[in-house]
Amino acid sequence: MTKLKPSEKACLLLLMAEAREVSNSELLARYGVSITGADSRALVENKFATKRKGAKGALVHELTDEGWAQCKRELEAEYVKGTGPAYPALHALLGAVDRYLRRAELSLPDLFTASTPPPVPQPVAKVKPVVKRGLEKRVRTAYDKLADAPQAWVSLTDLRRELTGASAAEVDAALMKMAVGGAIVLVPEDNQKTLTDEDRAAAIHIGGEDKHLLSIEAA
Repeated sequence: MTKLKPSEKACLLLLMAEAREVSNSELLARYGVSITGADSRALVENKFATKRKGAKGALVHELTDEGWAQCKRELEAEYVKGTGPAYPALHALLGAVDRYLRRAELSLPDLFTASTPPPVPQPVAKVKPVVKRGLEKRVRTAYDKLADAPQAWVSLTDLRRELTGASAAEVDAALMKMAVGGAIVLVPEDNQKTLTDEDRAAAIHIGGEDKHLLSIEAA
């Protein structure tokens, strides 16, 4: 039986646990380690694993049939003395796995099924809110109608009632654009107990909180 160094054996067992072709970038993300240098050469030269370059040049390894056979042999191998408690504990676990496989009459590939590779991140398109033509002017007109004094606070519930024909999303986009541009000021209701279900539904969520009132400075 080929005797592997502790680091080489650890890489072999990592590939066994993954039970599929796995890249170094995935191993780094999952376990904080990668299979490189002498460890990679030892596995490939002993025909325990295949190696190729994957996406963005990352090394990709996968166990061969001989690699699976070596893993089976490692279940019964003696641990390397003087390597601290982690190594004996690992071999105690491998011995338990070996006993289970014998009782269940299973092979290692039966036990270690392929892990799920991480999903490929998809670029998120930034969608700029489309403001319906003329809607900002309607917001100002509705505010002037509802406000009983310059810069008075008007509830978004009342404002939305005046904007018939515009959807909630269209009104939200207009209010968001006006707020970002400094044309309006939006604030939450201080006394949340006075809010009705309609008030809560009419609110717009900005800056991590719901805004219920609007004010526009006099031109």
